[in-house]
This record gives sequence, C-alpha cells and structure tokens, in this order.
Amino acid sequence: MATEPLRIRVIAPDLWREKKTEYPPETSVSDIKREVLPDLVGNSEVDPEAYYVEYFEKEILDESKTLSDLDVPQNGVISLRPYDLDHPPPFHG
Repeated sequence: MATEPLRIRVIAPDLWREKKTEYPPETSVSDIKREVLPDLVGNSEVDPEAYYVEYFEKEILDESKTLSDLDVPQNGVISLRPYDLDHPPPFHG
C-alpha cells in the first residue's frame, strides 16, 4: 500500500514567509530544510547549517528524523529559524 504524501507548511517566522508543499512521510527534516530554505530566504547560496528546525516550538536536534518519526499530521507546520545570539548553534569541538 502506497503512503499518502503529507501536505505541510514550512515557515520562516523571522522573515514572515511560508511554503506549502507535500512530502512522503519518510522524508527527513534535513532534506526538507535543504530543499525549502533557499526559497524561503530568497538566496540559493544559503547555508542550511546556519538554521535549525522546530516542530511544535521545540528544536529538532536529530534532523535525520522523518515526518513520520515526528508524527507530523496533514497540514502540519515546520519552522526554520536562523541561529543567533539567543540560540547559538551546537558546539562541535
């Protein structure tokens, strides 16, 4: 049985932008971020590592998680936010 694609909204709240799109439930949030981010910020050279993903206002630390892993429903909302002084990127050192 084929899995029905999920209609989701990907938003960049700091820019007041959104994109409505569809993805299979097995799509990772990392893949969604890489695909949608350039459209949302209007820059094809944007570094996805400079942004983090939120679902229900909580950062998704493991971006390999899929929409299905997160139980994202039809018309669910995923936010992309830039790291800043109030929310610095994770330290890898």
